[in-house]
Amino acid sequence: MQRLKVLVLGLDGATLDLIRPWAAEGKLPNFTRLMQEGAWGDLASTVPPVTSPAWPTFSTGKNPGKHSIFDYIRPRQGQFDLVNASAIDSPTLWEILSGKGKRVGVVNVPVTYPPRPVNGFLVAGLLSPSRANFTYPSDFLSRYEAQLEPYRVMPKVQYKDGIEDEFIADLQDLIERRTRYALALMQNEPWDFMMVHFLALDVAQHALWHFMDATHPRHDPVRAARYGDAILRLYQRVDAALGEITAQLDNNVLLFLMSDHGFGPLHRVVNLNNLFLEAGLLRLKRDPVTRIKFILASLGVTPANAYEWLMRLGLQSITFKVSKRARNRVVGKFLSFDDVDWSRTAAYSMGHVGQVYLNVKGRQPQGIVPPEEYEQVRQRVVDVLEELADPDTGRKLVERVIPREEVCHGPHCDEGPDLHVIMDGYRVIAFPLFATNNKIVTEQIRGDSGCHRANGIFFAHGPHVRVGQRIEGANIADLAPTVLHAFGLPVPDDMDGRVLTGIYADDYLATLPVRFETTELAPVEDAYALSQEESLELEDRLRGLGYLG
Repeated sequence: MQRLKVLVLGLDGATLDLIRPWAAEGKLPNFTRLMQEGAWGDLASTVPPVTSPAWPTFSTGKNPGKHSIFDYIRPRQGQFDLVNASAIDSPTLWEILSGKGKRVGVVNVPVTYPPRPVNGFLVAGLLSPSRANFTYPSDFLSRYEAQLEPYRVMPKVQYKDGIEDEFIADLQDLIERRTRYALALMQNEPWDFMMVHFLALDVAQHALWHFMDATHPRHDPVRAARYGDAILRLYQRVDAALGEITAQLDNNVLLFLMSDHGFGPLHRVVNLNNLFLEAGLLRLKRDPVTRIKFILASLGVTPANAYEWLMRLGLQSITFKVSKRARNRVVGKFLSFDDVDWSRTAAYSMGHVGQVYLNVKGRQPQGIVPPEEYEQVRQRVVDVLEELADPDTGRKLVERVIPREEVCHGPHCDEGPDLHVIMDGYRVIAFPLFATNNKIVTEQIRGDSGCHRANGIFFAHGPHVRVGQRIEGANIADLAPTVLHAFGLPVPDDMDGRVLTGIYADDYLATLPVRFETTELAPVEDAYALSQEESLELEDRLRGLGYLG
């Protein structure tokens, strides 16, 4: 009897909102086959549905309050550090499997740099500096690059209007190159568990959504005639990759296909810190320089206007070519977090989508909110948020304000946002840093026309999986315990996820009961500190992807 293997294919940002109708139209034959022959359904992401906390939640089976990654950044009263894998305060799925004697291979998963040792190999993904050693073993890729071309973690082309053909071709190449590596590694490396991550769909949907969406505010029918099928063509290239990869699988391989979140249109951005400033929750310094900046901002002298002029002159790329220190000096000329008076500020927003932090005494360096007044102040912030309305229609924008305790528990929960804001079904998100201009509700100054949604995808295919089974209620934290259970291994009792037993036929499940084991927390290692050069590169990359404004 052949030993079971598990292959996980991660399709960043893939959504059933696109896959189902295209599959029904016969445009995605391999997605269709996997749905017909296996189990499938939505996969609930983290709150917020952002890549950086979602993948550690997948890999640890735990919520961010336990693994400690809440966003790409760790806010510190207007300053921030970038996160990396050394901050994940839990063993990952591949580390657990390694400890159980399983041979593992992990390719391109975000937030895996710096690579930790495993019983097998690991190629780190998003948030890996280009000049750093991002593989384990350190010489791993050198064995393949001569025959497969150099490995690529990220796209080479940053999207902007007018370079669509180059941008799309680059993403096609990224998919094709990842597929070639996946096929070669599956054939040449011994493995029990392997995971391969594809980034291109996420990047494409951020940039190109408005071409296929006739209801989008930025939709241009003339340009849509040329690029309206660009996202479909990239899904079809991924579909072809699924066909190539699954054709290589033996009947002892259990395949999981998943995404970290879904996708949909992005219409507007909200400068939550401008809202808090107007409501008196955030205060500015009283010195003459800050007052002048405030007056200029009120008159429209803002980073958004500066960027708009650079765009008109075709010089927007210059913002990614100057040093971090020089760019900070320029940004410092405008109203920014540098001008916030933390001794009088109760709340601020920082982070992609809509995260709000209270300036709690004893928790923040200059905190002012007494712990005993925490609930009262937080409710005041909620009341202000719930009054936020579209300036054109008067329609309320805030769909839900979620307190931290509803989505977070564990020793690191206090490090995360106090509130999560969902606006207009994520068609509206918050500007990640101080503010883009002097408005509260504004149009984006960057190219994004798509943004994340709460539900990704989950497919299961292979031995003992129910045929054509629709799965309900799956969560991204469920996949780590589900993989462990598939190998007949016990699930650590501190995981938040559950085993998705509904994917299996009843008679098989009776032979493989879910077992648990008590885990002891390992001592936390010192976090890896990025160099200034690495931090600058990764910040620029995140800005290019729209995650830092």
